Amino acid sequence: MWCFTSCLTLGKSWTRLFKRSQSSKQTHADTKSDEKLELFSYAYVPLQVQHHDQRHKFSESADGNISDEKASDRFIRLLRILRTTADGLLECHIRTAELGGPGIDSGICYDALSYTWELAPHREVSENHNPEKKYIIICNGRQLLVMENLYNCLTQLEPHEYYNRDLWIDAICIDQENDAERCQQVSIMADIYRSAERVTIWLGPADEFTWRAWELTNALSQLSDEDLSGIKPQDVDNKHNMRWLGHMNSDVHWRALGLLFERRWFDRAWVVQELVLANSTTVLCGDFTFDWDSMVHVSDFMSKRTPVSVASSLSYKKPAKLAAIKDGVLKGTSDVLLYSLIRSRSYDAKYTHDKVYALMGLAGRNYPSYLHPDYQRDVAGVFTDVAKYIISCSNDLHVLAHAEGDEFRSIPGLPTWVPDWSVKKDLGLRITGYSRYEAAGKLPCYQEIGDENTLTLRGFEFDTITRVGETKEEVNQSRTCTGWLDLLGELEQEFPERDYKDAFWRTLLIDTDPSGTVPVKKPWENSLYVWLKMCADDDPSEEDRQRAADFETSFTHSLNLRLFRTSRGHLGCGSMSCREGDLVWIIQGSRVPLMLRPARKAGSQTYNLVGGTYLHGFMQGEALSGNPEFRDVTLV
Repeated sequence: MWCFTSCLTLGKSWTRLFKRSQSSKQTHADTKSDEKLELFSYAYVPLQVQHHDQRHKFSESADGNISDEKASDRFIRLLRILRTTADGLLECHIRTAELGGPGIDSGICYDALSYTWELAPHREVSENHNPEKKYIIICNGRQLLVMENLYNCLTQLEPHEYYNRDLWIDAICIDQENDAERCQQVSIMADIYRSAERVTIWLGPADEFTWRAWELTNALSQLSDEDLSGIKPQDVDNKHNMRWLGHMNSDVHWRALGLLFERRWFDRAWVVQELVLANSTTVLCGDFTFDWDSMVHVSDFMSKRTPVSVASSLSYKKPAKLAAIKDGVLKGTSDVLLYSLIRSRSYDAKYTHDKVYALMGLAGRNYPSYLHPDYQRDVAGVFTDVAKYIISCSNDLHVLAHAEGDEFRSIPGLPTWVPDWSVKKDLGLRITGYSRYEAAGKLPCYQEIGDENTLTLRGFEFDTITRVGETKEEVNQSRTCTGWLDLLGELEQEFPERDYKDAFWRTLLIDTDPSGTVPVKKPWENSLYVWLKMCADDDPSEEDRQRAADFETSFTHSLNLRLFRTSRGHLGCGSMSCREGDLVWIIQGSRVPLMLRPARKAGSQTYNLVGGTYLHGFMQGEALSGNPEFRDVTLV
């Protein structure tokens, strides 16, 4: 039955694609202007209203003009695609409408579009593609130029019954040349998506791989948990795979799934808010409709079963990461903004400010005015203010663990304790929240922000880093770890009574397995050496090979870390920025130890924050024994 349904759906999709290719000569337009029609101006449809009996109302004339010039911060423009065309061009109508307030039904019904302005740099783009090329559509009887990806979307919405429906599309419904309007509309973006009846996700036009990704996604999502657990991704000779996937257990199908999740939509910062706040979601890729929940289910499975050494492993995680953000927002925790920033770190934004502004709507409607969108501000000021806001709203100092030192800073002027959200790598221990750790026990948070963006904390100096080894990324690439082994040998010689073999592999895994269990229950010591190809047995068993593969999946979850040892003989794994001489502090309110470095500032005893760290044996408050002496420490 499934095969019949799949073939029927595929047949319909190919039929629509064929019909569309036949009509493309009539619908596609050159950028040469039509002298008969003037260019569209947003002055024809301003976001302005007239007042009557203390209520905002508007009246629109035939050409879209509004009679009064007093602006409202709750008005938006809506686009409607018409069935008629003018001179073979796509014809639309733009009008204004007013959003309701919190808990107030606006009475308008529209869909909001979530998409990328540009095409992705791989499958969706042909070799002779011109990224600057624009296409003409007709809006309110005038010409408007749009980018290619949006044009493709508008012309392919017809078979999905989007004609004569109101749509909100940022590139068209906001005057992008008007900074004041752009800031004001961005400030209500969360409400725009929250108020939409449906959010339509446009991944771009289909290519020769899309139907295979559609097939495999549907097949995997329909398996029971038991049957799915036996699937080994990309193992085309596996009998269990062949039984349940048949012809879909092919290299090209697994590759197609990775290419689908690599599309640029999954890397855009704004899609987080657009997806999270959606009342309902439809995913379109060309003429193919994907079920979002099925995509998440498959993504979660693939991300847990595929190590980073597999080319598409990072793309497999993307839908699951977005779903995790949405789950956190729905739970309504006070840390939702910070957790969203952490999970969205690798996403793209045309304007660096948007690494923060794109997520502010997730924090609710009552965040302070100094965090309202203002693209004239310097980025360092925006990042610093959001860090202050997070600290002021939180009972802990978790945000500090995501300031990762010199290796991961590109914005000048940032205090060292402020995370640089423009850095797109997945940083830290890769455990959002770090709630499984209590390095400072349950001691209350203490913090004081100074006039010059200094941050005073309270804690004690616990240890000093005396040697650093390779980064996990370096070892993952080379499978050689001479520095690690030398470091380990040094410790075993200095402290012969300690068991460093167990501490070694646990430290590399942050002592956490894929299920989040702490400490790791699996006996993975030998798995590390099999993975490194250092086992005395040149031909390890199939069971050992599988354990090594499981070890690799856990190991590669957090690669931007460096192994180190301390003067007291402890092993740790922290920010790649750490170096010999850095100090390990236990800070009240920080769930993990923090690495500090004396600042080169004459006449003051201040420190730079290097980052958070895992320190084996001291993640549950063990360092508090012995009544350490607490004191204030100031970060700059």
